[in-house]
Amino acid sequence: MTKSILTLTMVLASVICLSLQSYEKPQLNRQTSDIDRIDSIVTRYLTENKMVGVSIGIVKDGKIYLTKGYGTREVGTSKPIDSLTNFLTCSVTKLFTATAIMQLAEQGEIHITKKLVYYLPDFKMKDERYKEITIEQMLTHSSGLYWDEHLKHSPNDTSALEKFVYSLDDKILDFDPGTKFDGTKTYSNTAYDILGYVVQKISGQPYEVYVKENILIKTHMFNSALNFKEIPEERRCAPHILKGKNVRPGGIYDENREHSPSGNLNSCSLDLCNWILSILNLYNDPAASNGFLKNSTLQNMWTTRFVAPQNRKVSIGLGWWITESDDLGRYYWHVGDNPGFSATLMVLPEHNFGITVLSNGMYAEQIVWNKIPFDIINLFKDEWKK
Repeated sequence: MTKSILTLTMVLASVICLSLQSYEKPQLNRQTSDIDRIDSIVTRYLTENKMVGVSIGIVKDGKIYLTKGYGTREVGTSKPIDSLTNFLTCSVTKLFTATAIMQLAEQGEIHITKKLVYYLPDFKMKDERYKEITIEQMLTHSSGLYWDEHLKHSPNDTSALEKFVYSLDDKILDFDPGTKFDGTKTYSNTAYDILGYVVQKISGQPYEVYVKENILIKTHMFNSALNFKEIPEERRCAPHILKGKNVRPGGIYDENREHSPSGNLNSCSLDLCNWILSILNLYNDPAASNGFLKNSTLQNMWTTRFVAPQNRKVSIGLGWWITESDDLGRYYWHVGDNPGFSATLMVLPEHNFGITVLSNGMYAEQIVWNKIPFDIINLFKDEWKK
């Protein structure tokens, strides 16, 4: 994987600052509708930053308020983006891996305070400290496992995840498990890939099958998949890179399948709105699990474990990042990027609101993470104060 520590540092440092700024709404006629204002926000950023395509989804007051695409699926074509166009969501996938772990915890199959080796007794590393790694530490990026690892000669099939996990026997940890959290330097895709294998091992199903049957279907994400080949070609969009001043197709459609748990969910704005709705319904009605998750589990996932030293108002729960904003209240989020794609997903439960922004270009990730969503949120802030 090539997800950048620098870009995660930037989002940790800036996400809270952006939410506290006094934004100016687009200079449009007072009679202009919020949807017209949203169109103005997105198209402006699209033009100014050479973005090929963007899809947004907004959940408001228990309903999908808007799903809409802008731009095209591939530069130089007229194939439009819409609410069913699939993008690689990159590290937003980690929310689904964390949810899978917590579903199994609800069933008593996993206790997150137990050691990894309790569930994978054959797992070994060169560094004996690996025996102290807990499931919770892996969920909170405090396990000592490093940022990324590659499996040589990956089979890129259902056997890849197991082979990846047992290929780590000559590796060492970056630090003693549970002793550090930096928010960036301790961030570990490797930990989430191993967690995916834990899901696979305990459930007896391939990771991708488990997530599809127990999360995607139950949250009405019928147009999403952890293997992009399952997405009909007419609903895929091409990844893009910036080469000098020119944008061209490039990057990756997805990772090899040993990295599915950390970054391979392909999804669209409609499906991610359904995911946000499921989360908000659970938050607002503890009895509304629908076999998906318990309210108490969601509250546990949204409980701060470590505070980011880069920004004391940003912390990590179980999978979810958390921001304490004087302006927006406490909200929960994840971002992702990979060469060719960038994504963000935010849930603001105090306002019964959520938003996702997807793009087929990583080079504009700061626009996707820190500009478009907050500019749109600003349109609704006044009514939240009433």
